[in-house]
Amino acid sequence: MSSEARANSSFIKRLRRSVAVRLSLTFALLFTVGIVVIFGLLYWLLSRQLEQREYDALAPRLQEYAEVYNTQGGMLGLSFRFDFNPFAPPSDKSLFVRAVDRYGRGRQFVPTDWIDKEGKDVAVPDTWGAWAPGQVFSWRVNREKQEDLIVLSTKLPDGTLLQVARTTDNRTAVLQPLQRTFIRVGVVVVLLGFVISWFVARRSVKPLQGVVDTARRIIATGALDARVAVPKRDNDIAELVRLFNTVLDKNTSLLRSMRDSLDNVAHDLRTPLTSIRGTAELALASASEPAMRDALADNVERSDEVLRLLRALMEISEADSGVMKLRKEPCDLGALARDAADLYSDVADSRGQTLRVAVEETVAPPPLVSGDPIRLRQVIANLVDNALKYTPDGGEIDVTVRGGETRAGRDGVLTTVSDNGPGVPEFEQGRIWERLYRGDQSRSQSGLGLGLSLVRAIVEAHGGTATVRNAPAPAHGAIFEVWLPR
Repeated sequence: MSSEARANSSFIKRLRRSVAVRLSLTFALLFTVGIVVIFGLLYWLLSRQLEQREYDALAPRLQEYAEVYNTQGGMLGLSFRFDFNPFAPPSDKSLFVRAVDRYGRGRQFVPTDWIDKEGKDVAVPDTWGAWAPGQVFSWRVNREKQEDLIVLSTKLPDGTLLQVARTTDNRTAVLQPLQRTFIRVGVVVVLLGFVISWFVARRSVKPLQGVVDTARRIIATGALDARVAVPKRDNDIAELVRLFNTVLDKNTSLLRSMRDSLDNVAHDLRTPLTSIRGTAELALASASEPAMRDALADNVERSDEVLRLLRALMEISEADSGVMKLRKEPCDLGALARDAADLYSDVADSRGQTLRVAVEETVAPPPLVSGDPIRLRQVIANLVDNALKYTPDGGEIDVTVRGGETRAGRDGVLTTVSDNGPGVPEFEQGRIWERLYRGDQSRSQSGLGLGLSLVRAIVEAHGGTATVRNAPAPAHGAIFEVWLPR
């Protein structure tokens, strides 16, 4: 296939797939059908009106000829009116009049333009009983006027049927020119309608073409910053464009977050692995048994750190995918909070920090929820550990468990962990739950950046919610809240 043929084939394929062309053809078809229906109705109404006018004009003549028949001798009166009356109006000559009595005998008076101008030569009987040559003239309605024949009939008192008929030129003079005019005007109007509808449809779907072009550019060049220009008119297509741009923004944010997470993982894995390798090299260089024993112990510790990182990532993935195994049973969150406080009491004492636990004992029933006690203890422990890290020496950490908290019509228990540290910047409050995300304040702290991600994953696996906010001024510090349904 030549390049020109391929180009033509590609152009035709684009036209067939073009929404603007399809909409234009659809509009043109509907427009054509509408015009045909409207013209057909007008044509029918006009033809009926013209026909009724002819009948109305012919009815007085029928009544006049019936009066002639009834008062002037029947057939003889009609014959005198049409054949021998020199004062008959000229319009009588344009009418076909026929009277047929009840025995089938009758007379007809035919307009001159209905009679053939050339007669047929036939043998006719003469007055002596013999046959003589003669001419017979036949009559008929002109072929081009057969559709415009108007006939009125009436039955006279003696049983005679009287008919009056004539031809009109309505079809030739009015209806046929109207048909030709409609065809010419209809073709022009349909073409003009197609062109206008194509421009309107093209303008309407232009943002969709922008979506297609942007998607192709992203696929071809990987330019994730490409966006579609939002139309000025606020309609469904503009909403689609805005949503498409929003999806692109979210995808860009997710990809950026994935790259940051991979960088953090690489950094967090590189540090313990480098330490393991360096410790092993030093042990090999010293070749002393105590040094090798210390190196192996350090390697075990670093290896556990890497395993904790990988284990936390797997647990978060399990919770996000809904496959985390939970061994649910009635859990007293107050008891779990006290266990976590006991676990970190030595750490708090070493830094001069105050760690308090408050459980509303007056609430009946006690703050029990249905959950996995190991996982829920892990949630509270991670929040306490996080608060201890970011609270300065001599600070205060409060853990509060309160039942009777209703959310979305469901009763539950609210666990709050608050501190008087620097708090969480508002622009980071939504991101601290992401995997491996570490804010500017956490760069100097040890950790994997997975604790809060694991907290939210476990809480949501139990059907609860985890949120963070800062203490209202003039106080300061972060307030983490975990709500779990009963």
